[in-house]
Amino acid sequence: MHSDQPIPSDAPHKAPGDLPAGAEAASTWAALLGAWTDYARAAVALPEEGEGGRFREAVAPIITLHAIAHALGDSARLPADERAAGVDRAAVQIRESAATLHAIWSGEPLPEDVAEVIADAEESLEDARHAAAIWVVASERLVARHPADLIAHLLAEGFEGDLHLPTPGVPLFEGSPAACIALPGGATPREALLAAVHIWLGEDADGPFEGGPAVQAYRQIDFATGAVTRDLVRPMHAEPAPGQPLLVPAILAGEAMRVQLPIRGADRLAPVEVVTEYETEGDEPAED
Repeated sequence: MHSDQPIPSDAPHKAPGDLPAGAEAASTWAALLGAWTDYARAAVALPEEGEGGRFREAVAPIITLHAIAHALGDSARLPADERAAGVDRAAVQIRESAATLHAIWSGEPLPEDVAEVIADAEESLEDARHAAAIWVVASERLVARHPADLIAHLLAEGFEGDLHLPTPGVPLFEGSPAACIALPGGATPREALLAAVHIWLGEDADGPFEGGPAVQAYRQIDFATGAVTRDLVRPMHAEPAPGQPLLVPAILAGEAMRVQLPIRGADRLAPVEVVTEYETEGDEPAED
């Protein structure tokens, strides 16, 4: 069930992805640029007046927004300082491109597909700002002990971010997030810190997955019967869902939080369905 091994600072962990850095991005960028180059060429033939003229004028900001959304989804590959600067630049470019598009359709609603381009870029920006390394329950259930030892270890290592872990003694089921660790601005924590969390969770969790937003699981109950119906997973920066949050803050902004002791009898709950309300673009962990 749960590993009680000591936590060495140099412990191995599952690194995200098994491709050389940038290899996967190169192929997807090529496809993206090819598609949008064709779009730009087609735009040359658009009329200069009326709705066609507006779309002709909108080509550059639309391409910019698509490229930014794609790059933000791959930003976990960048060094922490470059990633933070890139996210800040992306925010400025999204704001400027959106303003340009609104000016092109001044006084009129944006076409639906243009509005979706802006929304996609803004969603990618929020995900990048709240990016985390995530572990997922890989077995039928995971029941965690109290994390006092892990908290002490990470703080001794100088960890200054956020760590969310399972409520002690409460079972999590296959597919549920088992832990989230994040640094300010969505930077990636050091490998030694990821290794410590990985070993503490034990063999019932798979990860870390990097690049997606920090997520929370909410245990939902049918109040007519009192039965647990499902665990709903959604990003932590989204509006909280009804239900009991299953991951508790163990460290916030580098400060230890009080974590309750295990709840007696809570681990007897039968497995329930885990439903995910978001699509992750994070990297898959490498095979051992």
